[in-house]
Amino acid sequence: MSQFKFPPLSTLSGSTLGNYLKILRKGKKSPAYSLRIVLTALVILIATPFHLLDFIYYYRKLRHFKMEKPPLFILGHWRSGTTLLHNMLCQDPSAGYLTTYHSLFPHNLTSKWLFKTFMKRNMPGKRPSDNLELNVNYPQEDEFAFLNYQPYSYYNFFSFPTNYISFYEEGIHHKNLTRKEKGKWFRSYKNLINKALINTKGERIIIKNPVNTARIRYLLKLYPDARFIYIYRNPVAVFLSTQLFLKNLLPTLVFQEIDNELINKVIFDVYIRLMDDYQEQKSLIPPQNLIELKYEDFEKRPEEEIRRIYSSLLREDFSSVEQYFSEFLRSIKHYKKNTYKVDLEIIKKIYKHWRKYIELYKYDIPEEVIIKK
Repeated sequence: MSQFKFPPLSTLSGSTLGNYLKILRKGKKSPAYSLRIVLTALVILIATPFHLLDFIYYYRKLRHFKMEKPPLFILGHWRSGTTLLHNMLCQDPSAGYLTTYHSLFPHNLTSKWLFKTFMKRNMPGKRPSDNLELNVNYPQEDEFAFLNYQPYSYYNFFSFPTNYISFYEEGIHHKNLTRKEKGKWFRSYKNLINKALINTKGERIIIKNPVNTARIRYLLKLYPDARFIYIYRNPVAVFLSTQLFLKNLLPTLVFQEIDNELINKVIFDVYIRLMDDYQEQKSLIPPQNLIELKYEDFEKRPEEEIRRIYSSLLREDFSSVEQYFSEFLRSIKHYKKNTYKVDLEIIKKIYKHWRKYIELYKYDIPEEVIIKK
């Protein structure tokens, strides 16, 4: 399905052995992916002795760690501009974040001299979905790392896509989790974020994670004064971009057979679930701690929108860091978005499933979409 060549390893390579074995029991595995399952286990076994070193090094640091500033969470469906916004906000020298390396090997920060080399040699230079540059030190979302801490995450979907509904309910709504399992979920997430701050020596953690769009109530339980940016984009572009993203990424991670019909079903269903959950929970956020940002506005005037984030959401001086954002914008000025040539029937299906949010945000067919005649 994918035109890109990847090593036969799962992102679960950074998990603990016990966690990996729990995840393997969550879905039906196809024999065709036996090599991926075995090689992933082998990497975990090699990394396991270093996990103890990591635990010893960070134990006291995490125990006595105090967050200096409330965290900033970037919310929004996949392919809605969350990565661009995250990369830009992390240009601030005081920003803390999970690196791409940390997102895959959260238990091996003290041994990154070894595993970073392994990772550099086995990861592509660009993201298959949009050709953005990849680097082990760049900011990355936290959900893959979180899954490598504990087994209750929607991102189990990447291993067993056919079970996506149960993973959504378990990882987002905590359905059927015991009190002990819920406690582990909260402790793991807090430790993951604190560890990222220690690793990057940041003052404020900036977390980009689409799954968090539907987990606001849990984030506020951990961080009552957290700040949130919800970024949204034309649903037609979101569907087509997410479709391309999953068609290229899923074959590199799954443990079971999939097809395009399943991918489309997941995209249509999860978008509505995520958006509905956000609309239900956003009122829990104090109004002064939430900004809703239209991707198309951010794309046209990024510096103006970043200035608004600093002044009204973070309540910090933008002028002292403005130069870092200007430099970043100059570095990406030649980047070109994907364009899509699609049949009218695809557009009709998108409108059929997502009309509610197309109308809510007053969108039409975006300019990067060309309808075949």
